[in-house]
Amino acid sequence: MMALRIRSHDGKSRMDDHEIALAPRDKYGLFSDPLSTTGVFFRETAADYDSGWHVAPSPLYLVILDGEVEVEVSGGERRRVAAGGVILAEDLDGEGHRTRAVGDKPVRSLVIYLAKS
Repeated sequence: MMALRIRSHDGKSRMDDHEIALAPRDKYGLFSDPLSTTGVFFRETAADYDSGWHVAPSPLYLVILDGEVEVEVSGGERRRVAAGGVILAEDLDGEGHRTRAVGDKPVRSLVIYLAKS
């Protein structure tokens, strides 16, 4: 399973693809290793949402449930993430990233704050 990872390096934010390793668990399908979390919540933003530049408050997964977002990092690289997509935000310092809703409908997502390791 793949996630779009956002992280910082030398004060600049970068994007890359992050593979979430999965392993079979009996008849129940493929599972990742368990994650320690500090909070999970559902979120909805308006169709005109624009976060402005910011860093992640904590390492987190953002799972897009409905709608589409565009993520921008330092240097102007942009990627779109639609429903079913996963973002891993680890840029806790530096310039940060910007997230904008794309299209004409609200974006519904699941935010999973990860315990710092």
